[in-house]
Amino acid sequence: MARLKKDSAKAPQLPDTAQKKAGRKTRSAAAKTALADVQKCKEHGIKTHLQANNTRMNYAGHVRRGREWLASHFETPSCSAVSETWRGDTSENSLVLLPATAEIHADNDVYEDPAFKYAFESIPNRCSDKALALFMSLKGFHENLSKTTVESIRSAFKKLWELSDGDTYRGKWHFNEAKQRWEGNPADSADIYDVLSSIKHKASAEGGDRTHSMAMTKDYMDRAFRWHQAVCPLEIALQMIQKVMSGARPSDMHLDLEMRTKLTRHLEQVTFASNGWTLWTRCFELVKLQRKDISLDTTILDGVLGVYLANETLTLSKCTSYFEIFLAHRKGWQKKVDKGQWEADLRSNHYKIYPRPNMPACDNFFWMLVWIKWLESFHYGRTLQPNDFIFPAMSANGVVHPGQPISHDTVQKWINESTAGAGIRGNFSTHCFRRGGAQYWFMFAPVGQRWTLAKVRWWGGWADGEQRDTLVRYLLDELHAYETDYSDALAPISRGADASLAGEHALARPASTEELRMVHASVSADVNSLRNDMRSLTSVVAQAACTTRHMCESRTAGFTQARRQQHSPYHRAIHPHLVTTTLHHAAHQHHSGFKYPETPNTWPCDPSGPSLSRPNGTTSPKHNSWKEIVEHWLVGDRDRGLTTPLKDWPRHWYQGANRRFASKYHQRATIALEFINQYESNEARFLAAYPEAELGHTQLLKAVNKARAARGDRISRNK
Repeated sequence: MARLKKDSAKAPQLPDTAQKKAGRKTRSAAAKTALADVQKCKEHGIKTHLQANNTRMNYAGHVRRGREWLASHFETPSCSAVSETWRGDTSENSLVLLPATAEIHADNDVYEDPAFKYAFESIPNRCSDKALALFMSLKGFHENLSKTTVESIRSAFKKLWELSDGDTYRGKWHFNEAKQRWEGNPADSADIYDVLSSIKHKASAEGGDRTHSMAMTKDYMDRAFRWHQAVCPLEIALQMIQKVMSGARPSDMHLDLEMRTKLTRHLEQVTFASNGWTLWTRCFELVKLQRKDISLDTTILDGVLGVYLANETLTLSKCTSYFEIFLAHRKGWQKKVDKGQWEADLRSNHYKIYPRPNMPACDNFFWMLVWIKWLESFHYGRTLQPNDFIFPAMSANGVVHPGQPISHDTVQKWINESTAGAGIRGNFSTHCFRRGGAQYWFMFAPVGQRWTLAKVRWWGGWADGEQRDTLVRYLLDELHAYETDYSDALAPISRGADASLAGEHALARPASTEELRMVHASVSADVNSLRNDMRSLTSVVAQAACTTRHMCESRTAGFTQARRQQHSPYHRAIHPHLVTTTLHHAAHQHHSGFKYPETPNTWPCDPSGPSLSRPNGTTSPKHNSWKEIVEHWLVGDRDRGLTTPLKDWPRHWYQGANRRFASKYHQRATIALEFINQYESNEARFLAAYPEAELGHTQLLKAVNKARAARGDRISRNK
């Protein structure tokens, strides 16, 4: 008991009132801590979700560059000392070192005001509007940046100050006499609007449409695609993918680094362009596309791709196959959320992609599947991972980096390269695909396939409120320029673009008498030209027939002699030697020749199987092989079982079930038609142009293909 009393004396009991006050203090401190946490949570939520991530990053970049520019003018010690004195006193009275109502006129040096150094801080001061006007003028007039960039700079600082102190820095910029402080937003001052209007007028005076990208029309897409085909053998990549899909191993296909890098670069460009044109994407939206953003069933789509690669016509069921792309970085999503369009947002930015084999340059269904197969088979050796970028950066040594997307500058370089190569003039930025795709489907697609304005707005990701602004600039302004363009007033047949929507009536109105006369004259000229060609061809056929008759007589004599030897004792004695010779000829056929296919009841030849080798067991010299190809094309070769000339073969003899013969058939057609059409069957001219003919038809074919590519006559794949 004594000890208990002693302890009690050491710790006297507090009165009930004091204990209650202590409890209240504890609870009050805990409540303050909780409220502070909520405040931080609120600030973080506003910072993270008020704007789209890309917009927030762009605005932050403008603010950072503005602050760096402003700080670069205050690096001398004298200015720093004055500025630090200014910045250190943050009381309300210290905000006005100069008289509060004093104005800094244009004649005065604005740098003399110590507040100027901190004009771009989160809390604006009396110099903020002047500093922002100077920065915008620097970018718009001196550095000659676009009016869009200058508008973005203004928006970035406006948003910075709006979020600084509730409603204090929102609205018109003015000085509050009652509270003796500046209020409103400096970005809404008269100075700022004057500078912005001047920059817009400057852009209009310097050409208006030159300040933004021209549209990448479908015709331009086709021309750029033909340029890619001419400078890069894309068919090699398609053949290699076809072999991989048939079970071959990529490691068994020999492809040097230089060729693989070239094929990769052009395949990526074609795929990027077709997707940008189809999805109407901005550059930053498409470069960030990842594998997880594409939903495709390889079991079904591999079959569709196989039909594409085999040059076969897609059936209806395959034409309705599709995969889906989700543009996770599509601009403007936050506006839909602000308007409460939650249900619509569940499906917005999702695009079903169907085959379009009649538009090879714009067929992003085909090129996307090809590009993914190429990356997986010939670069990664694995399937793409969810976070792998669809358009990865590639270093100079040909190494592809799946975790690093291509840059905006790389895309612009591609556009400049392809338009220059295709001979397309104009100012094309990364926005050209978006403009071109939208304009095509709204007013230039075939009659009956054009889209409504509502469909255009949805596909392009435009909000309803943008109809009178952005859509007018993209579509209606372009349509107005098209319909009021009279530059073709001297054309023989007027397109009459001002008489109907995009000149539709020209496709439906009856032909005039003058137009019919012009058509008749054109057809007559074509018929006369065809008659001349037929005369030349008849002469060639007659000469070839004569040559063939002499060759047949010689071969028949040789064959008769060979038949006699078959039954002689001498023939029996050297029979093993003849077997060796036959094997040699078979090897020669496999390496460079063309054995005409054996198809009983289909081929007009002996079902026992025609052979490329001569009946007497000899082969023609290499320098004459091209002549035999021309002969086979025009008149055939009965001794070898080719009773029908190659030019008369029906399509199903080298397509469908017999498509394994298509490659050799087209190779021979290329050589024969080059001789007949391009050089008018003139052997001297032909050999002068192609000395490779002396080395055999394989080397000749390479030279012909190279020449046709240079002329732009390469036959496109019929997808």
